[in-house]
Amino acid sequence: MRPISSEDLYLMKWVRDPQISPDGTKVLFEVKTVTDKGTLKSYKTQIYMAHLDNAQVEPLKLTSGTGNDTCPRWSPCGTKVALVSDRDDDKNQLYILPLEGGEAAKATSIEGGVRNPTWSPDGKRIAFSALGSDGCKHSDSNNRSGVRVITRLRHKLDSVGFLPESNYQIFVLDLESGDVTQITTGPYDCLEPEWSPDGGYIAFVSSRFPDHELSSVRDIWVVPANGGEMKRLTSSDAVLCSPSWSPDGKLIACYGHDNEYKGATVPGVCLVDPEGGPVRFLTRPAQLGVGQTATSDMVSASGSKPVWSADGKTVFFTALNSGATGLYSVGVDTMAVSPIVDGKCVIYGWSKSASCDKLAVAVTSPDIICDIWCVDLSIETSKPEDTVLEVKAGKGEVRRITQVNQELLECLYLSRPEEVEVEAYDGQRLQAWVMKPVGMQDGNKYPLVLQIHGGPHSAYGFAFFHEFQVLAARGYGVIFGNPRGSTGYGQEFVAATRHDWGGADFRDVMAIADFAAKIPWVDNARMGVTGGSYGGYMTNWIIGHTNRFKAAVSCKSTCNRFSQFGTSDYAYMNGQFEFDGDPWDNSEAYLSRSPIMYVRNIETPLLLIHSEGDLRCPISQADEMFVALKKLGKPAVMVRFPGGNHNLSRTGKPLHRVERLEYIVAWFDRYMGPGDDYSVPLAKPANIVLMLPAKPASVEGEACHEEEVP
Repeated sequence: MRPISSEDLYLMKWVRDPQISPDGTKVLFEVKTVTDKGTLKSYKTQIYMAHLDNAQVEPLKLTSGTGNDTCPRWSPCGTKVALVSDRDDDKNQLYILPLEGGEAAKATSIEGGVRNPTWSPDGKRIAFSALGSDGCKHSDSNNRSGVRVITRLRHKLDSVGFLPESNYQIFVLDLESGDVTQITTGPYDCLEPEWSPDGGYIAFVSSRFPDHELSSVRDIWVVPANGGEMKRLTSSDAVLCSPSWSPDGKLIACYGHDNEYKGATVPGVCLVDPEGGPVRFLTRPAQLGVGQTATSDMVSASGSKPVWSADGKTVFFTALNSGATGLYSVGVDTMAVSPIVDGKCVIYGWSKSASCDKLAVAVTSPDIICDIWCVDLSIETSKPEDTVLEVKAGKGEVRRITQVNQELLECLYLSRPEEVEVEAYDGQRLQAWVMKPVGMQDGNKYPLVLQIHGGPHSAYGFAFFHEFQVLAARGYGVIFGNPRGSTGYGQEFVAATRHDWGGADFRDVMAIADFAAKIPWVDNARMGVTGGSYGGYMTNWIIGHTNRFKAAVSCKSTCNRFSQFGTSDYAYMNGQFEFDGDPWDNSEAYLSRSPIMYVRNIETPLLLIHSEGDLRCPISQADEMFVALKKLGKPAVMVRFPGGNHNLSRTGKPLHRVERLEYIVAWFDRYMGPGDDYSVPLAKPANIVLMLPAKPASVEGEACHEEEVP
């Protein structure tokens, strides 16, 4: 046994997108691994199939090669699989794989690739989204010099870059003839196609109205599967996604909200009439964050849709509730919400068999990086010893299907998060978790790192976090929790940051820090703080308002809410709810909540980590903070990762992810390290060279300031 290391990332496997077969006997899923391809290493994703009724049979690898095979989807008869692949140096084309044997056959050659493939009920056609060819251009594409003419407000997107000149449209592939037909048109994206039960219509999601670039509103539309007039079903006053037809075709379930609190509105399960009319909300008001999940640096949600029961009386869905994501159901007529299966874990992907009460779910927990389980609701309740899932529906069996990281985890010491309750300044109860250093000795004092999640409208929860485990393995305690603004605690809680960034949320975070400082084994003179995105913003804010932390690491952060408004891919929407108006009308609202305005107060050494290709929080934000601190003679270092995007810690190049972790630990080691008396050998990688300057002499032996800055 040994402590976990940053380089264990290279040994990990990630499973996602479980797709149960129509007869409920098998499940398809993706497995992503790290390869040695390229100097920074890279990822490879392949499709596997497991037999649900025979756990002794090893999952079968269905695809191989150097490309990435994703998005497996069963044909209705269960004999073929549609998948999306970038093999043959082509960008995400559709392939059809016969399960009786043979290679996957390429079915499309569309510039820009395909997304959202879905089979027709008769298995003869596949609908998908792809860039259209209807002549809806938004810039001059004939300029060979590389000059880009921008005419749209929404012209870039983090992890994508500059958006294409045309829009995504719905296409239908006829498998017998090979013909591909575009069935939607216009200068609006059309996404998430879903077939009606009779195969005559396709529902999809689109924002087709003036000034749609200034709105998050999305409508449900339908179009004849053979092409024809598109019909809007909803009234452009709600944010809707993930349509799913009822078995009789008389209703469409979807996820969505009425946009009352804009991006802070808690989503629910909705019903839409295929003939049009008002949206009916089944699950509101509720604490459940429908379709949401807790954050992790290991897994990403696979974007599943609500699923109907065979009799059309119930809709199944996932939801976030107090740090856990479980599977629930709601009655169409009764609106009664019932938990189906949950636990101290996060379900981040799932599917249900069309012919029986079997489900496949992808799960992460504090002890499990990620794996697939089968839930059979048709038999008597049975809970094996090794499962983190608990059936709530009265009956059901839970069986683990994969253990893709078992061999690795059996070799590692892990620190298990302990759930705690923190009382905020006004009596509000906050959910948090504490992790002890690996190998902690009774009576000794240890440094601790406070972690702050992004968002602010996201949440920590019962998920595996590699970063937290690495810190614990290197001698640090870790505390993380969900201050106001976090999801999974109801509408009032999530909307509490409105016009008050750095207010109640800051006081909540500091209440969590105060709780940690009173833990007997914590050395409260050696506490650090870090976070990414909004967590990076809050880190910057904290060190401008208190000197109690010994060191800080701010990742993919913002420091100037005024300048970020116009440089981010999405921050120009902030004035609709989060902040009070636009910056040119209310500059004080933005500047007073900008950490850069408080840099003169900062004494805490700050490490800024940022991707140069981040479009959500552009690297200019880190530049501004760094320049201000250096000009004022404050202790600051900036580490810039070339390329990349806002998701460096989750999907960045493998070597960059490892280097990022090592920079974080090295910074905390410099100012508050565990010291020579730490009993567990540190799991430091041998081949990572960190280019940090020498520690300034002025901070040698410097004490931690406890007083807050006015």
